[in-house]
Amino acid sequence: MTRIAVGRADIAAVEVLDESSVPVPEGQVRLAVDVFGMSANNISYAMTGDSLGYWGHFPVDEERGCVPVRGFADVVESRHPDIEVGERIFGYLPMATELVVQPDAVTDLAFSDSIEHRSALHPWYRRLYRCATDPAHAADAEGLQATVWALFMTGWAIADDLAGSVRAIVVSNASSKTSLSVARAIRQLAVDVAVIGLTSASNIDFVAGADIYDSVCVCGDLDLSDLEALVAYVDVAGNAGLKERVHAALGDRLADSLIVGGTHQGGDPATGELAGPDPRCFSIPDVAEKAADGHAGFHARFAAAVCEFSPWIADLIELDEAIGVDAVVATCEELLASRPGPSRSKVLSW
Repeated sequence: MTRIAVGRADIAAVEVLDESSVPVPEGQVRLAVDVFGMSANNISYAMTGDSLGYWGHFPVDEERGCVPVRGFADVVESRHPDIEVGERIFGYLPMATELVVQPDAVTDLAFSDSIEHRSALHPWYRRLYRCATDPAHAADAEGLQATVWALFMTGWAIADDLAGSVRAIVVSNASSKTSLSVARAIRQLAVDVAVIGLTSASNIDFVAGADIYDSVCVCGDLDLSDLEALVAYVDVAGNAGLKERVHAALGDRLADSLIVGGTHQGGDPATGELAGPDPRCFSIPDVAEKAADGHAGFHARFAAAVCEFSPWIADLIELDEAIGVDAVVATCEELLASRPGPSRSKVLSW
């Protein structure tokens, strides 16, 4: 098998590892990884691999790790009575050509991977969906699903969390799929909550063209004076300096502050002094697993929302599709060095 290893101390160090396939013991299944998406979200896994434990999901060794991706795989070998060869699976996978899993908690919708070195991970990361019965699966749009599934789930859950408690939501990195998802999900919920997008001057045309925000503001010309209490701020990129400016500009109108992402490199200068409420980390794995209607109910609601969101976002973005090991390495190196424009998304296949 082939897998892509990234340096844990230097994420710009990318290697191709050609290794022997491991045997499949009784009760386990071999998946052949097929199509997967790559974005700044995956780079955030590498950037926080040690602090948030992402290197432990698909370990290589003490110096290198395998970056997780979301995508599709096929069952090519099964020694589990409930999983058949030929099944199409969607979920959290390594940047590798194959993965051996140990299915547990098998239902018609999904199963969990309980293989020993992943058994202690959060259930959200271990769940693999069976495409034949997954209401969120669209067979003719797998590249799009691999690109937006996790990002939309985050934005949709944020909107659901905030819709009943604030009058307005300010989101940073408004061109990102997560921020667009927050705005679109608020529209789906049909609540009286304004969504204001903050973006760079270079992305202002794209964000305005999305026509999903109530207003759009260039970060350098920050003006939130028209907003009435109560306001929430959603920090998608992790720009500490911008967060300080937003907190200061909103003052006592700011009721909530969420931290979602941390991929911003550089950014505005920060003093370390933050007015208003302490930011809270928003963890989609925790939200998804603690839903009042359980996993099945949560996933059914999400599936309905993402099936409405996907055609909308498909009109805004173009999928950059590439095939082969060289293309995977080149895309990984490109994303580590820079970010593609907001209208382009990476979809890869071995």
